[in-house]
Amino acid sequence: MEGSNVRDILGWRVRRGLEIWQPEIAALPASVVCGFSGRQGGVSKGAYTSLNLGLHVGDQEEHVVENRRRFCEALDIDLEGWVAAEQVHGNDVAVVGRKDRGRGAFSRVTALPAVDGLVTKEAGVWLTCYYADCVPLIFWDTRGRAVGIAHAGWRGTLAQVGMRVVEAMVETFCLGPKDIHVLVGPAIGSCCYSVGEELAVLFEEKFGEKPLIRKEGRIHLDLKAANRESLVRGGIPPGQVYLSKLCTSCLPGVFFSHRRDKSPTGRMAAVIGLREH
Repeated sequence: MEGSNVRDILGWRVRRGLEIWQPEIAALPASVVCGFSGRQGGVSKGAYTSLNLGLHVGDQEEHVVENRRRFCEALDIDLEGWVAAEQVHGNDVAVVGRKDRGRGAFSRVTALPAVDGLVTKEAGVWLTCYYADCVPLIFWDTRGRAVGIAHAGWRGTLAQVGMRVVEAMVETFCLGPKDIHVLVGPAIGSCCYSVGEELAVLFEEKFGEKPLIRKEGRIHLDLKAANRESLVRGGIPPGQVYLSKLCTSCLPGVFFSHRRDKSPTGRMAAVIGLREH
């Protein structure tokens, strides 16, 4: 597999015939379950081949649900406990619990509306987000008692949805920013993401020059670096922000990429939750 030789904070493994990526981070508590899907091992056809986990991209619903069940089996979790947000490229965050189990798992219409971030402290509630170049952000506290997730495209990154998740965890679960760890997952890298001057100016005004690479007359944007800058400025210790090097656009056999493949294409999923004892 073309991504299996990439050295990263995410380790590639095959479970029950499915390729998944999981953190290899010592600071990840044993109580936390986390994983990222690839694109192989599912039943979807055509542009969605084969492990499309997004219900909103035009794929057959029964194929997506079967793919989600397979991913759950690989992670040893239950699809009935999944919670999904609508993902509108904003920065609203919802606090969810066991009463929300299943929202958005089997049907798009039951997802939490107008939300891009989720947090919980209840076990067996599997927070999810879906992406194909946008940045998946996952959060956990040092003691493994609370978790969060966010979907950060360029709009969500500018709106600092990651910090909105941190604020929700701090306010709701009596944590401090120094108690929180963040993993910035696979997403389009600066290598493949060129942008215009207008968008570059917005990012420079918000985050400075760090996320921008200017070369050969083009401007490349590093969304992962922009999210990291936002989180560190917001009080997360730099050593507690972990960046995956995996670029969704560079690895066509491993990940879907909206910019590379155009529309229609599938979506990967990121999942995080707390084990039930």
